[in-house]
Amino acid sequence: MGAIVAVVMIYGLQIVVFLVLLWLSWRFFDRRYRRKNEQSSRSDLLSGKFTPTSEIFVDPRDGIKYQVYYNHETGEREYVPIR
Repeated sequence: MGAIVAVVMIYGLQIVVFLVLLWLSWRFFDRRYRRKNEQSSRSDLLSGKFTPTSEIFVDPRDGIKYQVYYNHETGEREYVPIR
């Protein structure tokens, strides 16, 4: 009986750790199409540092259409929602 409890605790702990890591990755690391700094990026877009590309796509997660802007100096890409 003690061996069964030990096996259940070991596998149960692994499952709990996996679920916590899964939640953390969903909560903190899924930051696609989000700007690092809303104000500076928007002013960079308006100042001409970013140029629009021909790449337009619909994000399957939220259904919003985005246009991609590219900064030739830094290689940074911005995803701007199209209204």
